[in-house]
Amino acid sequence: MEELKNIDEFSDDIEYIGRIKKQYASLSKAQKRIANYILNHREAVVHYSITTMAQKTGTVPSTVTRFCQALSYKGFSELKVYIEKNLISPSVADAPIQKSDTIQTVIQKLMNSSQNAVSDTLRTLDARSLVKAADAVMDAKNLVLFGQSSGYVSALYAKQLLLRINILSQTVKGNLDMNLTASTLTKGDVAIGIGYSGEIKSVIEALNIVKHNHGTTIVITAKPNSTMAKLADICLTYSYDIPDDLQYLHLASMCELAIIGALQAELIRRPVQLEKIEACKKAVLASRLK
Repeated sequence: MEELKNIDEFSDDIEYIGRIKKQYASLSKAQKRIANYILNHREAVVHYSITTMAQKTGTVPSTVTRFCQALSYKGFSELKVYIEKNLISPSVADAPIQKSDTIQTVIQKLMNSSQNAVSDTLRTLDARSLVKAADAVMDAKNLVLFGQSSGYVSALYAKQLLLRINILSQTVKGNLDMNLTASTLTKGDVAIGIGYSGEIKSVIEALNIVKHNHGTTIVITAKPNSTMAKLADICLTYSYDIPDDLQYLHLASMCELAIIGALQAELIRRPVQLEKIEACKKAVLASRLK
């Protein structure tokens, strides 16, 4: 059997190494031979077929497969992905980004955070509120989206998605322009405010004006108890478990875009909207090169 100096020398922060260390004592002799070979020849193993792996370890392909399954992998191909990508363990992936992290670790932590944020948004986003928001957008005489910084970027994206289903809207940023625009909105008009913290002063002032003029207010935020949320007739919330840190700033935008996409999907389901969408499809296709 190929010798392994000391299994404890290998970091279990790496997912596949952690699994090997956890199961090592219960592995058969042949499986331990495979484990030892992998730990000693990690860079080479990712290029092997299962047949080559069996030959290198003096086993057979079925033993390699059983070894992978003992580590809770579907097979040798999945194990190789973990080895090649050097995927970190879930406990490490959930930890904050550190200055000492490699770029590969940073990428994995960000992707893990992205998945968690979207999954959490699925839990926090209320379907009934989304339907109400779609109803309000459909009936709006005028539709305006308010946002600052990244919230404004999400507003611009929303404007484009809505335009593609034949719904015209306006995006506004800046305190003065927001207040001026808000003052023109009255009953039957709809204002959508977007902001992660729900405490964006310029957006709050605009929403207050809209409320005073009896317009309808929709808010997209991560904070259900924020000032913006309290001003909302309809509140669409996303994951509040996003670090308030520059490195994670894009996660809030991802969740906002996911909600906007869900809103568009609900609007597309409306029969009256389907007819209007056909004209938009023709315009989009006409803009593309043949």
